[in-house]
This record gives sequence, C-alpha cells and structure tokens, in this order.
Amino acid sequence: MMVTDNKKRTSRADTSLKAEHEYICGNSGTGKSSYIKEIMKGYKRIIAFDPDDEYGTMPGFTRIETARELVAKLKAAGSGNFKIAFVGEGKAAFEFWCECVFKVGLCLAIAEEIADVTSPAKAPPAWGKLIRRGRKFGVKICAVTQRPAEADKTILSNAAFIRTFALGRFSDRQAISREIQLSINVMEKMRPLDWIHFARADLTKTAGRLGQRRAAIPINDNGESLQKGPAKDTIMKA
Repeated sequence: MMVTDNKKRTSRADTSLKAEHEYICGNSGTGKSSYIKEIMKGYKRIIAFDPDDEYGTMPGFTRIETARELVAKLKAAGSGNFKIAFVGEGKAAFEFWCECVFKVGLCLAIAEEIADVTSPAKAPPAWGKLIRRGRKFGVKICAVTQRPAEADKTILSNAAFIRTFALGRFSDRQAISREIQLSINVMEKMRPLDWIHFARADLTKTAGRLGQRRAAIPINDNGESLQKGPAKDTIMKA
C-alpha cells in the first residue's frame, strides 16, 4: 500500500523550519512517559508507533491496529487534528508508519521502542527518510528507547535534543555519554526521575528531576553545576 507522493511533498517543503527531533532514553519506570506527556500538550496532530499499546487509552487518541485503518484515518483527518496510536509490531509495520508520517507531515511523531525495529547499523529506508527530511515538512520526531546501544544511531546523531533518564546497562550509558560529551560516572549515579537534557545547537547540558519545582541546572561535562554561588556540587550524587 503506497503512501508516498514525492511531487506533492516537495511542493510543501519548508527549509526554514527548525530541527526539533528529540531522542528520549531510559530504563522502564524512570520518567520517559511523563516527559512525553508534557511534550504532547503542545501538539494537536500526534501519531505514535505504539507496539506496547500504551497510547490508545489516552484522552483523545484513536487506537488503530492495521495499515488499512491507519491510511483511512489519516485520509479522513486531512489537514485537521488527530491523535493516533498505531499498535503495530515489527519492522515492516514500523516502516509503513514512517511512510505515513512523512506523507501527512505537520505532526508530532512518537516512535516507541526503536531498538526493537532498528539496529545500530544504517537506519531502515523510510525511517532514515523521515529523520533526514521530515523537519522540512513540519514533523517533530520523538524517538524513544530503553536500549540506546542497540538502537539506530541515525536518529541519535540527528536529534536536536537528547533527554536521558537513568540507564541500567553500561553499554547504553556509554552510547549516550559519548554522544552528549558527559562523564559516564555521572550517568552511573542517576536514579529514577533524574534527567539530563542535551541541546545540540549550543552543546549545553542541563539536569533536573521530574516532580521538582526548581529550574533545570546547567552542568558541565563532569556533571557539576555551572550556576554561580555556593551550590556548585555535582548534580547526580551517589
């Protein structure tokens, strides 16, 4: 079932749009879902690749299981608003979802559990196209994984922002610490709900904890606060 139309897509390209793709990683229960819910508040057009069936019961979402249903729903929505949870599974379903997202544009695209449908090698074709060209069509990708070491590196290196929560495996901590230029020792001390945010445009890092009211704290490569004053301790303590 084809969903691409290159001529129509090219006519809508806007190279002035900012890169906003985001890479979100962390163990189960560390805060990823809460953070994604905050991001979703800013969007009226959302389509999630939802292999674990997490989004279908959220307010406003339509749960869809088949490719045919997905195409029909998107066609019916047209340029209007939608919130869709595509409960697909496997690489073929993921690639189809990517093609659909690229076709409709102007949306928040949440790709859950990308380590199950990609590998550290070259990104699958439709996923790679969405990463490299989706920005020009108003697509913001949120790529979500528990296993950065086993997931596609194309989105990791192209993400404008990386939000990491606690990671249990050394290989996963190593993959993220290398990408955001942060001491792996800092990541080893993170606990559930702790987070570190990396902005690629200026290479800045901030740290915080979900549920705390205090503002995010700018940190250096060793996790030390860059704020002036007496509180210049390491952010993540043992």
